[in-house]
Amino acid sequence: MHALPNLLMSKRCLHVFHRSIIQSKCNSRLAHCNTLFQLNSSPQLRLFSSQLPVRFAQFQTTASIGTGSLPAFLQFARTQLRNATHRDLLRFRYSSSRRPPRRPNWLDSINGNVIFVAILAINGGVFLLWQGAKSTYQTTRDPTLWIFLRDNFLVNWQNITSGRVWTLVTSCFSHQDIQHALFNGISFYFMAPGVIQALGNSRFLGLYFLGGIASSVTSLIWNRFYKHESNFSSHGASGAILATIAFYACAYPRTKFLIFFVVPCPAWAFLPGILAFDVYRSVTDVRTTTDTAGHVGGMLSGIGFFLWRVALRR
Repeated sequence: MHALPNLLMSKRCLHVFHRSIIQSKCNSRLAHCNTLFQLNSSPQLRLFSSQLPVRFAQFQTTASIGTGSLPAFLQFARTQLRNATHRDLLRFRYSSSRRPPRRPNWLDSINGNVIFVAILAINGGVFLLWQGAKSTYQTTRDPTLWIFLRDNFLVNWQNITSGRVWTLVTSCFSHQDIQHALFNGISFYFMAPGVIQALGNSRFLGLYFLGGIASSVTSLIWNRFYKHESNFSSHGASGAILATIAFYACAYPRTKFLIFFVVPCPAWAFLPGILAFDVYRSVTDVRTTTDTAGHVGGMLSGIGFFLWRVALRR
C-alpha cells in the first residue's frame, strides 16, 4: 500500500525533471536565436555573409555549438548563403550584360512633335510638288519638274543603276495621288506618336528609315528578279509606316487596331493577318498597282528591329 504513493511520487519527480530539461533547451535555443538576430542586424553581417562558406566549415568543427542549436544554425547558414551568393549572382548576371546608358544626342533633346510634324510636312511638300509638276506639264508642256521628281523621288531599277541610290530614301516621302497620301498620312498620324514616345526621336527615325529602305530594296528585288519587270517604279511611305506598326504590334501585342478605322482587331492577330495577306498578293496578284512586296519588306524590318531591341536587353 505504501509502494504506490512512492511510485507516483517518483513518476512526478521524473516528469518535473523532464520539463525542466525541455525548458532549459528552449531557453538555450531562444538565447541562440537572439544572438543570431543581433548578428543579422550588426554591420559586420556583410563581411560575415561574404566569408560564409569558410566560416561555415569552421563552425562545423568547433565544439562551442551544441547539438540542440545545430538545426537552427544550418537553416540560418543556408538562408544567408543563398542571399549572399544566389541573388547577387543573378543581379550581376543581368546588370553586367546591360550596356551603359546612351549619351543623349541632339535629336533626343528635340520635342517629339517636331519630328512628327516634320515628316508630315516633307510628305506634304513632295505631294504638292507632284501636283505642280502635273499642272505645269498640262498647261505649258514643260516636263522639267516632272523629270526631276521622276529621277529623284521614284525608286526603280534604272535610277539605282544610274547611281541615284538616294531614291531608296526619298521615295518614302513621295506620293502622287491624293488617296495614297491621305491614307498613309492618317495611318502615320495615329501610329507615329506612340512609337516616338516608346523609342525616342533618334531610334524612331532609325526605325522609320530602316523600314523605308527595306521596303524599297524588297520592291526592287522582287519586281526585277521574280516578276521580271525592269520598268516598275515604287514610291510612298507605306513601308516605313508598316515598319512602325509592326514594331508597335510586337511591343504591345494586346493593343487593338482599327481595320479601315472601323473594325477592332488585337495587334497579335492584325500583324500576322496583314503580313500573310500582302505575301499572298505579292505572289498571286500580278496586275496590282499596290507594291505589296514593299509592304512585306517594311513589316519584316519592323519585326527585326523589335527582335534586335530585345536582344540588346539580354
